[in-house]
Amino acid sequence: MATASKSCGVCELRHITKPSIVWCTECDEGLCTECNEHHSLSKSSRSHCVIPFTEYQKLPADILKFTQYCTKHDKKYQIYCQKHECPCCSKCIVESHNECRDFVELDDVIHNVKTSDAMCELEETLAEVSENLKQIRKHQQDNLTKFKESRKGIETEIKKTRKKINDHLDKLQEDLMKKLYAEEEKENSKICQLLSSLERKETEIAECQRNILNIKQHATDLQVFLSMKKIEDDVYSKNKFIQSLEEDKIFTKTSLSYKINTSIQNIMSDIRSFGDVRIETKSCDIVITRKKAKQAQMMVPTVQSRPIENITFTKQNTINAQGNSIYGCCMFTDGRMAFTDYYDSKVIVFNMKGLKDFEVKMPFYPFDLVFISEDNTLAVTSGHSRKKCITIIDLEKKQIKKTISLDSYSYGIALKDNRLIYSAEDKGIRMVNLSDESISDVVRDKMAFENNIATFRDNIYHTNNETNTVTCYNLQGEIQWTFQMKAY
Repeated sequence: MATASKSCGVCELRHITKPSIVWCTECDEGLCTECNEHHSLSKSSRSHCVIPFTEYQKLPADILKFTQYCTKHDKKYQIYCQKHECPCCSKCIVESHNECRDFVELDDVIHNVKTSDAMCELEETLAEVSENLKQIRKHQQDNLTKFKESRKGIETEIKKTRKKINDHLDKLQEDLMKKLYAEEEKENSKICQLLSSLERKETEIAECQRNILNIKQHATDLQVFLSMKKIEDDVYSKNKFIQSLEEDKIFTKTSLSYKINTSIQNIMSDIRSFGDVRIETKSCDIVITRKKAKQAQMMVPTVQSRPIENITFTKQNTINAQGNSIYGCCMFTDGRMAFTDYYDSKVIVFNMKGLKDFEVKMPFYPFDLVFISEDNTLAVTSGHSRKKCITIIDLEKKQIKKTISLDSYSYGIALKDNRLIYSAEDKGIRMVNLSDESISDVVRDKMAFENNIATFRDNIYHTNNETNTVTCYNLQGEIQWTFQMKAY
């Protein structure tokens, strides 16, 4: 039923209007004092569960839509179709599910649903999202305060500098001040908009948590079960919102900076600008916790994993790489392969049959490479070459497309969400955003010479040929585990 009637259901059939004092979850209707007394004594209904009508009305409107009876046939739900993920009455099975095979008793599905693992996961995820939103909001509020303080400091310095020169700089000072306030206003607007969104999301999560509490206390097992998937979808959308903020680097540390023209003190006639104001963006230290991205199903079959000891390799083919110093290799989505020939300074591409397709001469010693399917390119590291860079090769044009300059050597490289992750030796493990070529640190510890990197899901795997170890990091640079190969 869409909305619960406040009048007693039994009395309404007798054309009498009396207020309901309790709600029977089995009969799916309200009962007045007299009818409730008869209901509790009747053999057919004495075992029914009733709750105070005032408590029943506290349930969310969406939950009240779920009833024990089929809205189409007015028969009680008895079976659950796992294929369509919906409860069915006896007529539903005949009319709409005659080809389905995965049926289970509805009572078995909803048994102990309020204390199930799925409900616990849902509550934990809600708490997790709420905490993440609070962290981001606090970070942005602190950032806004520091941003204003840095603006005030810069403003003071600008005024001090201005006093040392003559009236010729009045117009230039005015222009720079306007630019300063404009940058501050633009950034403040962005932060305030984000804070508004975060507060709204927090309110939604808090409401969701209150609903969960009411559902667990007063809703039927069926109502709880059917509402969980909808709440999970809401939680997933909030998680996606946080993920989009993280991927787009929206909640980053920002500050105002400036640079006074050094020529002001001596050659005023050559001055063309008072200085410069820009926004400096740095990676923030917020760690977003994620227990899971989204639980796909409430009932997922268990898949037996294969022990690593039982995994065997079978030799499929041998490729003559036509080089004396093959260091790196990668596979393309179309089956082709690419290798780096370090000392011959070239990248060689082979077709699926192992025959050479083409090669690209490199201006350095290429160490490792990774395939970027989004734009059909290769990213190649420069190893211990004098030229420190990552070079992008266009596979369609078979030539170098562009070069990303670095301030460190680069060895092993991997791709994660349009970001290149590479081993930077003394600089640790770094990440390059391909969208704007900005570089950020993942691990700041000094790394050994000529190491390799791989990624899987949200983890980074890094080799160390000096200690014969493989270390697993998360994307925040925290060590998850280290494996050491035994010496032979």
